[in-house]
Amino acid sequence: MTNVNGSSPQRIFSGSTDAAVDAFTGFGICLLAGGLVWAVDAWLRLPLHLPGWRGLIVMAILVGARGVTGLPWAASAAVCSAAVVGFAAGNIGPHGVLIYLVPGLVIDSFGLLGPAWRSSLLRIGFSAGAANAAKFISILAFGAGFRGVGSLLPLSSHFLFGLAGGAFAAILLMRARRK
Repeated sequence: MTNVNGSSPQRIFSGSTDAAVDAFTGFGICLLAGGLVWAVDAWLRLPLHLPGWRGLIVMAILVGARGVTGLPWAASAAVCSAAVVGFAAGNIGPHGVLIYLVPGLVIDSFGLLGPAWRSSLLRIGFSAGAANAAKFISILAFGAGFRGVGSLLPLSSHFLFGLAGGAFAAILLMRARRK
């Protein structure tokens, strides 16, 4: 599609109404991202002894899926496919599905706040940090239970790892967009 002056409109990675890819390709990318999220959760074992460290990788994957596809529901679609794969593989129970679903819904919800939230490195990182922290809160709500001040260190660790992963993915997407 060309404008009156002959130039083509540019596509944006940031999840605006103009998707970077068509819906079918975007859905395929989301399925692949969901498979990666499940694989990281199921198979990646590192003795870091820090709560929430997988959020560094998972939030980078979710922010990347949303940024590459440009679709406003990309993170939610990715975590839905991760939840389905995890449930089918028997790795998670019915309440464990929330551990997958909550971060994607949080990231996509922040993206709905407007273009500033989809293009700012700090805001993208914040939304990923909040998403990883919300994952920890859902674990507390449906399993471990709140332990007062003892829950603040894991909560802040989840937030910081999510923030770092989301910001890293946003940096890579912004560099790719410039090229």
